[in-house]
Amino acid sequence: MKSEKLEVKNLIFNYGGKNILNDISFEVPKGDFIAIVGKSGAGKSTLLRCLNLLNKPQSGEINIASENIVQFNRSRLKHIRRDIAFIFQDYNVLDNLYTVENVLTPYLVKKSILDLLLGYTKKEYNEGVKFLKQVGLEDEAFKKSKYLSGGQKQRVAIAKALAQNPKILLADEPVSSLDEKNTTLIMDTFKKLNKEKDEKIKTLKELEKEAISNLLKIYGNSSEAKKIIAKSLGIGIATLYRKLNSYNL
Repeated sequence: MKSEKLEVKNLIFNYGGKNILNDISFEVPKGDFIAIVGKSGAGKSTLLRCLNLLNKPQSGEINIASENIVQFNRSRLKHIRRDIAFIFQDYNVLDNLYTVENVLTPYLVKKSILDLLLGYTKKEYNEGVKFLKQVGLEDEAFKKSKYLSGGQKQRVAIAKALAQNPKILLADEPVSSLDEKNTTLIMDTFKKLNKEKDEKIKTLKELEKEAISNLLKIYGNSSEAKKIIAKSLGIGIATLYRKLNSYNL
């Protein structure tokens, strides 16, 4: 029986003569909702890009359903990528398309040449609007994407990833350009989708507490260590102390 977990073994990635990822190994069971935390330049984005082979590692394994996708040829890799959605930090939104058309681009790989010529159906447009509603952008569905703000484009990218209906969702700082209200909306959407699949879920606060706890184990509990941790998380030192008190850490 095939395992449904994501398993990374001894992953090594070098770029420009520099070692970016060195012997990385971990497992993510089906349904887990995890956060990767580290200071700027630590290799977080590189690791995510390796997981769907946008960056191909020099050695190691990336096993999905017990199959090492590093060894896949182009055809098999194209197929497995349909099950792996990636929310890019730089949106990856096409300005000249309507917002809803950006959301529907994952549908294109499933269409025949004739269907491509005919364009999207009314049903597909309605589905696209539904995904936009999940990120609070249904009113912008038929606006050209070039008129959207950076935060709105980030939400379009998230809606597009949801439209892919992936088994694995990789998100590179998906809420970094969003305000608190929309950050809560997006994280609640992620949690709701996980629950709908009857999968294990962790709240954003649980993820944050876990991340801070792990950083304390790495850097220690001194005042200097807390400054490093605060910088790694992108928050002020006073905010970190409030969170430490709130989480009893």
